[in-house]
Amino acid sequence: MKQSNQKTKTGLIILAITWLNMACVSSPNEQQPEAIEAANNDLSTGVNHYNDSKHELAISYFKNALHDFRSIDHQYGIASSCLNLSKSYLSIGDIDTADAYIKQAQRIIKRENIKQLNHHLRIIESSIAIENGQLSQAQEILHPLLTSDNSNAFTLAAIQNRTRIAHASNDKAEATQWTNTFEQKIKSSSNNQTYKARLARFKASLSDDTKTQNQYFDEALNMYRSQTNRPGIAATLQEWGDALIAQDQMESARDKLLRALYIRQSLQDRNNSLKTLNSLAVIFNDEKTGTWIGRLRNKHFKKWDEFIAAFSLFPA
Repeated sequence: MKQSNQKTKTGLIILAITWLNMACVSSPNEQQPEAIEAANNDLSTGVNHYNDSKHELAISYFKNALHDFRSIDHQYGIASSCLNLSKSYLSIGDIDTADAYIKQAQRIIKRENIKQLNHHLRIIESSIAIENGQLSQAQEILHPLLTSDNSNAFTLAAIQNRTRIAHASNDKAEATQWTNTFEQKIKSSSNNQTYKARLARFKASLSDDTKTQNQYFDEALNMYRSQTNRPGIAATLQEWGDALIAQDQMESARDKLLRALYIRQSLQDRNNSLKTLNSLAVIFNDEKTGTWIGRLRNKHFKKWDEFIAAFSLFPA
């Protein structure tokens, strides 16, 4: 099995980092045993679906790959599949499931000493810590990537997460510093639209000028739309809606938040749907909004069709 593991490492590394927008999907040069080839193909297809923002389909293929790799005890493939699944669940706001898969990947990577996947692991671990509000822990996880002499695509991903930490810490000076660092890194190393959209959101958050803020949000929204990036679109609409609440533009805020809510409902993103409902409650603290906030606090919530219908402005 060690020989088979070695044969497939190159292909699996490339597949694993594709969702970080660092390389194109490709296959190993050597002929693979049939079982490994099938699992590799599922990983590749899953990556393509993830990059097309078809997260549910991506998860289905990554699970198939995980099943196939587990059936032949292919530890490297199992770890790669768990990393991809964690990233996919994180993208749709299922933090608990993302955390469960990252713990499995972490255990295998440590036990098998799979150093090639350590950077992937750190990026996802830090993202989960940020989502859970564990900012100091996230910063500690990222430290080796930010202080390394090597400058690569992992460095850019780490700087993005470090910028998120600075913004979440509500320290404007630090947030400005890291936003500038992120911008310079993008200019020197990446033309990726997802990073550029995230930068526009950071800049919108820093701006005190309403017109400038709106321009940055609109810029981010258009870039995410061009990629059909549903989580990115929803996050932008959410942040824009919250900014409009602060400007006392409640009708415009309500419009943005309801649009964000529908996307999050369609992704069955419970955590972020709760976040949007809490923002809507600032605008109108009605019984309906309060009722659904209570229902979504249940981790086992499943009534998505009913939830969508309750807030839909379109005729049935």
